[in-house]
Amino acid sequence: MTTDRAILHLRLHHPPLALYTETFTVLADITPLVQALPPDSAALDITGALTYFHRTPEEIADTLATRLLLRYGLTCAIGGGPTRLHAQLAADTLLPGQIRILHPHHDDTDRFLRTRPTQALPGIGPKLARTLARYGITTTGDLADLPLPTLQRIAGTTTARLLHDRAHGTDPRRVAPTGPPASITVTRRYPADVLDPDTTRQGLLALATDLGTRLRTVDQTTRHLELTITYADRSTTTRSRTLHEPTHHTPTLRDTLYAIHTRLGLQRARIRALTARAGHLTPATHAYTQLTLDPTTEDQRRLEPVLDKANNRWGTGTLRPAALATPGPNDKAPAHGVPIR
Repeated sequence: MTTDRAILHLRLHHPPLALYTETFTVLADITPLVQALPPDSAALDITGALTYFHRTPEEIADTLATRLLLRYGLTCAIGGGPTRLHAQLAADTLLPGQIRILHPHHDDTDRFLRTRPTQALPGIGPKLARTLARYGITTTGDLADLPLPTLQRIAGTTTARLLHDRAHGTDPRRVAPTGPPASITVTRRYPADVLDPDTTRQGLLALATDLGTRLRTVDQTTRHLELTITYADRSTTTRSRTLHEPTHHTPTLRDTLYAIHTRLGLQRARIRALTARAGHLTPATHAYTQLTLDPTTEDQRRLEPVLDKANNRWGTGTLRPAALATPGPNDKAPAHGVPIR
């Protein structure tokens, strides 16, 4: 077991993507060794901070939780331990607002690790957990007591060695400093309150169209979409969704925003602004696209580069969906543009 490190695993409670990004300012005040684990977590190596601030891991964790609550109104669960594995397992047992630190070479730490279900270990999914259960292996302690050759016959050589080490609390992974993920944000503001659902839907389509164009322009794809609705009284509602695969295709972004909005079940809400944010960006060259075998979808994907080229040459909005050709009751008429039907 690695004992020369002090690691924290911090999990925020439903943070909006913008606030998740801002929290790294607070985390960096404690230690430069912060690794983003989107959409809501981060790993911190606070080994040096313990000496610098003359604080215990519990006190450092409490300081972080307090600062995040006071500055951003965010609650978090913080697990800690001598390895990233211990810290993550501790965090997984907590409710928002709780802190649990596992100390090395402590009976409670060993007992905690041995009593965790096998599926709590990173690398064990539902299928492997069911396979292990058929052999009577349901806890990490059962896994640790199993001879390695036997585990290799069940899970394969590579997986077995990894699980054997983790079941004994061995995790050589270090915190690799990475900042918060980049994001792209688009907003549609209205000069007057919007009550008409068709106008709201038109606004969502405009957001998806703009977002898709911006993503394709910088050759990025997104796995995480967030929709924020601002009301007449300036209050807001934010909801997000993780996509099945990275994408920059406007129809997929549109349908996702529609689904998020529909799930909110807004009836007579007076809307003043809609904001869409794409996070978890990855280069388009590294993304994969599942073939749909649907002619309409494939045609739309082939058409997008043509639309982007026309809009880049003659101005944004030159070519756009037909639903955006007619301005809503609170919108100004576009200066130019040819609707795509």
